[in-house]
Amino acid sequence: MPTDHLERRDDEQMSDLDRTTLLVRLARLIADDDADRPLESRLCHAYLAILGGDGAAITLSYTNTDRVTLCTTDDLAARLEDLQEVLGEGPGPTAFRTGAITVADLRTDPGPWPLLADAARSLPGAAVLHAVPIRPWDDGVIGVLTIHQDGTDVPADEPAQFLANAIGVALVKDRPDESTLDDGPWAARSEVHQATGMVVAQLRVRPDDAIALLRAHAFSHDVSLSAVAHEITSRRLKFSDDAESETS
Repeated sequence: MPTDHLERRDDEQMSDLDRTTLLVRLARLIADDDADRPLESRLCHAYLAILGGDGAAITLSYTNTDRVTLCTTDDLAARLEDLQEVLGEGPGPTAFRTGAITVADLRTDPGPWPLLADAARSLPGAAVLHAVPIRPWDDGVIGVLTIHQDGTDVPADEPAQFLANAIGVALVKDRPDESTLDDGPWAARSEVHQATGMVVAQLRVRPDDAIALLRAHAFSHDVSLSAVAHEITSRRLKFSDDAESETS
């Protein structure tokens, strides 16, 4: 659907430092959140805090029978996910099927989702839906990360997509085809454990959060986790509290 009426931020190509900075912010936010919350909930809240908006949701297998909503940050996000499932239409299902970021302003342009737009008119604050496909690997979309907001200043596409993919890596944890990795499963390698401990010390986060950050960093640079771990243990890559990294 056309989205010319929405205000998009300038979207310059992200550098390695930009990606690392986003990942450090993500790590700090999930570490500062309530430790009793599951990782998927903390990731969802962190995504919302970084990109802006009023609420967010993470749903896997969006149009499939095994669909599951892992996290909603508020009642409106939960209701919008339920409506899209019941009606079978909306930016979430479209993003899942097409693999492309899909935006809808439900108050001014129902686009191809008239049933959802009609239902959303009775929900205060349900204006713009920004649906980002979660595609951590090249073989398809595993879910959708959706932000709802009352305003029209939607997040820039590249950081929104990068963070959604990185969150997908943190949730899935391992590539579907681990046989392509030279050194076996990621979590079994001693250097990965050592690197995880170093990131825990650098960022003062929990080990589970640190390994999620390493996985996301490996994904964003298209390298194996063992390669990232080696960069950290050899002190050529360092994460720091001020969201900056030093790379060789």
